[in-house]
Amino acid sequence: MKQLTAFLSCFLFLSLLNSQVVSVSGRIVDAETGIGVPGASIISGDVGTSSNEEGYFSLDLLTGSDITVSRIGYEPVTVIASVEMTIELMAATVPGEEIFVLANRAIPGVTPAAFSTLSADEIAAHYSFQDVPMILATEPGVFAYSESGNGTGYSYVSIRGFEQSRIAVMLDNVPLNDNESHQVYWVDHGDILSDAKDVQIQRGIGNSLYGSAAFGGSINIISGIRKDDEDFTLTAGSGSYGTQKLSASYGSGNRFGDKLSITARLSQIESDGYRDYHHSLQQAFSFAAEYCGGKATHQFRGLLGYENTDLVWDGVYGDDIDDRELRRKAYKGFTDDFFQQVYSLNSRFKLSESTSFHNTVYLVKGSGYYEAEKFGKSFYDYNLDTISDTAYGDSTTDLLRRKWIVNRYFGVVPQWTLKRDRLRLDLGGEIRFYEGDHFGDVSQFSASELADIDEFRYYEYTGTKNSYTLFAHIVYNLTDRLLATADLQFISHRWNMNQEPI
Repeated sequence: MKQLTAFLSCFLFLSLLNSQVVSVSGRIVDAETGIGVPGASIISGDVGTSSNEEGYFSLDLLTGSDITVSRIGYEPVTVIASVEMTIELMAATVPGEEIFVLANRAIPGVTPAAFSTLSADEIAAHYSFQDVPMILATEPGVFAYSESGNGTGYSYVSIRGFEQSRIAVMLDNVPLNDNESHQVYWVDHGDILSDAKDVQIQRGIGNSLYGSAAFGGSINIISGIRKDDEDFTLTAGSGSYGTQKLSASYGSGNRFGDKLSITARLSQIESDGYRDYHHSLQQAFSFAAEYCGGKATHQFRGLLGYENTDLVWDGVYGDDIDDRELRRKAYKGFTDDFFQQVYSLNSRFKLSESTSFHNTVYLVKGSGYYEAEKFGKSFYDYNLDTISDTAYGDSTTDLLRRKWIVNRYFGVVPQWTLKRDRLRLDLGGEIRFYEGDHFGDVSQFSASELADIDEFRYYEYTGTKNSYTLFAHIVYNLTDRLLATADLQFISHRWNMNQEPI
């Protein structure tokens, strides 16, 4: 019995010697980049700590204890403690639509650009019915202006003083800027922020990954598709200046399984505007589907937008400026009417652990006009002297002028990405073909010489533009705190304009 007691005492003593408390120190790093991961949780039993800004940590533990390390955005890992150790964390597999975000969005601490991101929660806190620029104006360095005075209808955005024709705008990786003027017509896309997952604003000249080159910056809107639960939502609201909004949306959640998700939305926003004669009507329908299968994910989106907006651009008489009432008086000067369709297919293929391929194919079609009443106009101004034997060049008439644009453009944006150790390499490009038909019609003539003419086309021209882009983007981690970035681009534009005989 004494021998057994002595043996047990010796065994326990040796176990305590082998499991003595030691100071364990180490570093948590990103497995792909080797950069320290701050804020990682290190837990062993009832004790724990977190890594500092450079990823370092220290903890008093029994040798041989298990350590579990976790961090948002990374897969958790469990290892056996040792006195000095380096623990690598693998980036978590990003489900669904997120993979499309990482391919061309600025990353904090990595991307050499001034940018900010509006999350879905931030958008929801500010958005009700306004056009996109009015919400973007909540960010530093961003200014917005509304023609109607209450954020509906025609709105404009500027970044650091650069107006929007100097800003590249994308919706789900599809360029929205007009191919001829590079303007952005937000009014065509009513209620798109209801679907937005986030909006990223980059200030200043950017690189190839964040849209077409632009001096003022870029805006990239990503809409969400996948939802955790199936839902159907009806929204109705009203406000000042005759503003009303009706909306119905549906999200399939997991109804079709884990691989397929569907969303749809139908909206209408109408307002009289703060300014007189600035009524606007915006109608929109969107449909999106996402399919995740194995190493490939595909997202299809369709957005249809219609707008009819009244605008008053003419000035007032000098004698009326000082009169508060007279300077507000105007008439229905211009009516803008446009219908646009945006279709896109985003695909992402995981080729290996270190390489991936992302491709966007898109088609954008538009048709519309803006019209205005014109008074006392010369026949010469509208080629009306060519259609009547009794019409003379010095004759004048009142008329309704309508200028049309019918256009479409389509393109493909491929991008191949390599991530290995401290290197990231992106190779890609864009091919885009545009064609637009411009023509003007006049009607409702007051002159008796034109009484038999219902409508006359006084000009027409067609334009085409083909754009070709190639780029290479390289990021290399020289040290944990120093990145080297190189960006090479080749851009070619070819224009052609044909004046049609009248």
